[in-house]
Amino acid sequence: MKDALRLTLDEHENRRKAYRTPVDEKVSMTIAGDAVVLLDISETGVAFETDQNFSGMIENALIFFTLKKNCRLKPTLKVTFCSSGRCGAEFVGLSQRAHLALSELIVDIQKARIRQQREERFSDEGL
Repeated sequence: MKDALRLTLDEHENRRKAYRTPVDEKVSMTIAGDAVVLLDISETGVAFETDQNFSGMIENALIFFTLKKNCRLKPTLKVTFCSSGRCGAEFVGLSQRAHLALSELIVDIQKARIRQQREERFSDEGL
Protein backbone atom coordinates (compact mmCIF):
# COMPACT_ATOMS: atom_id res chain seq x y z
CA MET A 1 0.00 0.00 0.00
CA LYS A 2 1.38 3.40 -0.94
CA ASP A 3 1.71 6.05 1.72
CA ALA A 4 -0.45 9.13 1.30
CA LEU A 5 1.60 12.16 0.40
CA ARG A 6 0.52 15.37 2.07
CA LEU A 7 1.96 18.74 1.26
CA THR A 8 1.02 21.67 3.43
CA LEU A 9 1.66 25.23 2.36
CA ASP A 10 2.48 27.83 4.95
CA GLU A 11 1.59 31.52 4.58
CA HIS A 12 4.71 32.35 2.55
CA GLU A 13 4.17 29.43 0.17
CA ASN A 14 0.59 30.47 -0.43
CA ARG A 15 1.75 33.99 -1.16
CA ARG A 16 4.24 32.73 -3.75
CA LYS A 17 1.56 30.50 -5.37
CA ALA A 18 4.01 27.64 -5.86
CA TYR A 19 5.48 24.82 -3.79
CA ARG A 20 8.73 25.93 -2.19
CA THR A 21 11.40 23.40 -1.48
CA PRO A 22 14.48 23.88 0.65
CA VAL A 23 17.57 23.44 -1.45
CA ASP A 24 20.29 20.88 -1.00
CA GLU A 25 23.98 20.88 -1.86
CA LYS A 26 23.16 20.48 -5.56
CA VAL A 27 21.85 24.07 -5.79
CA SER A 28 23.72 27.36 -5.33
CA MET A 29 23.26 31.00 -6.30
CA THR A 30 25.45 34.02 -6.84
CA ILE A 31 24.62 37.68 -7.33
CA ALA A 32 27.26 39.79 -9.09
CA GLY A 33 29.70 36.93 -8.51
CA ASP A 34 29.14 36.84 -4.73
CA ALA A 35 27.65 33.69 -3.24
CA VAL A 36 24.41 34.03 -1.30
CA VAL A 37 22.83 31.42 0.95
CA LEU A 38 19.93 30.02 -1.03
CA LEU A 39 17.16 29.03 1.39
CA ASP A 40 14.47 27.70 -0.93
CA ILE A 41 13.35 27.71 -4.52
CA SER A 42 10.09 27.34 -6.42
CA GLU A 43 9.09 27.65 -10.05
CA THR A 44 8.27 31.30 -9.43
CA GLY A 45 11.07 32.55 -7.17
CA VAL A 46 13.75 32.15 -4.52
CA ALA A 47 14.48 33.07 -0.92
CA PHE A 48 18.04 33.72 0.17
CA GLU A 49 20.21 35.18 2.92
CA THR A 50 22.78 37.87 2.29
CA ASP A 51 24.55 40.70 4.05
CA GLN A 52 23.53 43.07 1.25
CA ASN A 53 20.27 44.98 0.92
CA PHE A 54 18.55 44.45 -2.42
CA SER A 55 15.55 46.16 -3.97
CA GLY A 56 14.05 46.45 -7.43
CA MET A 57 15.43 44.20 -10.15
CA ILE A 58 18.52 41.99 -10.00
CA GLU A 59 20.01 41.34 -13.43
CA ASN A 60 23.25 39.59 -12.45
CA ALA A 61 22.08 36.47 -10.60
CA LEU A 62 23.18 32.94 -11.50
CA ILE A 63 21.66 29.72 -10.19
CA PHE A 64 23.69 26.52 -10.50
CA PHE A 65 22.33 23.00 -10.03
CA THR A 66 22.91 19.46 -11.18
CA LEU A 67 20.33 17.09 -12.56
CA LYS A 68 21.42 14.71 -15.30
CA LYS A 69 23.91 17.39 -16.24
CA ASN A 70 25.14 20.68 -14.80
CA CYS A 71 22.66 23.52 -15.29
CA ARG A 72 23.09 27.26 -15.06
CA LEU A 73 20.20 29.73 -15.07
CA LYS A 74 20.64 33.46 -15.43
CA PRO A 75 17.29 34.77 -14.20
CA THR A 76 16.18 38.34 -13.78
CA LEU A 77 14.88 38.67 -10.23
CA LYS A 78 12.29 41.10 -8.92
CA VAL A 79 12.95 41.60 -5.19
CA THR A 80 9.71 41.30 -3.22
CA PHE A 81 11.23 41.73 0.25
CA CYS A 82 14.65 42.18 1.79
CA SER A 83 15.21 42.82 5.49
CA SER A 84 17.29 41.44 8.34
CA GLY A 85 19.50 39.56 5.93
CA ARG A 86 16.65 37.60 4.30
CA CYS A 87 15.43 38.36 0.79
CA GLY A 88 12.79 36.98 -1.52
CA ALA A 89 12.56 37.48 -5.25
CA GLU A 90 10.36 36.41 -8.13
CA PHE A 91 11.67 35.21 -11.47
CA VAL A 92 10.90 37.56 -14.35
CA GLY A 93 10.80 36.44 -17.97
CA LEU A 94 12.17 32.91 -17.60
CA SER A 95 12.15 30.87 -20.78
CA GLN A 96 10.05 27.73 -21.12
CA ARG A 97 13.26 25.70 -21.03
CA ALA A 98 14.30 27.35 -17.73
CA HIS A 99 10.86 26.66 -16.23
CA LEU A 100 11.14 23.01 -17.23
CA ALA A 101 14.60 22.75 -15.66
CA LEU A 102 13.29 24.32 -12.43
CA SER A 103 10.33 21.94 -12.39
CA GLU A 104 12.64 18.97 -12.81
CA LEU A 105 14.91 20.26 -10.04
CA ILE A 106 12.03 20.76 -7.60
CA VAL A 107 10.59 17.30 -8.29
CA ASP A 108 14.07 15.77 -7.87
CA ILE A 109 14.52 17.48 -4.48
CA GLN A 110 11.00 16.50 -3.38
CA LYS A 111 11.61 12.84 -4.27
CA ALA A 112 14.89 12.84 -2.35
CA ARG A 113 13.16 14.36 0.70
CA ILE A 114 10.35 11.78 0.55
CA ARG A 115 12.88 8.92 0.33
CA GLN A 116 14.79 10.37 3.29
CA GLN A 117 11.62 10.74 5.38
CA ARG A 118 10.59 7.15 4.62
CA GLU A 119 14.03 5.85 5.54
CA GLU A 120 13.96 7.79 8.80
CA ARG A 121 10.46 6.54 9.61
CA PHE A 122 11.41 2.93 8.88
CA SER A 123 14.57 3.18 10.97
CA ASP A 124 12.58 4.74 13.85
CA GLU A 125 10.07 1.88 13.63
CA GLY A 126 12.88 -0.67 13.61
CA LEU A 127 12.00 -2.07 10.19
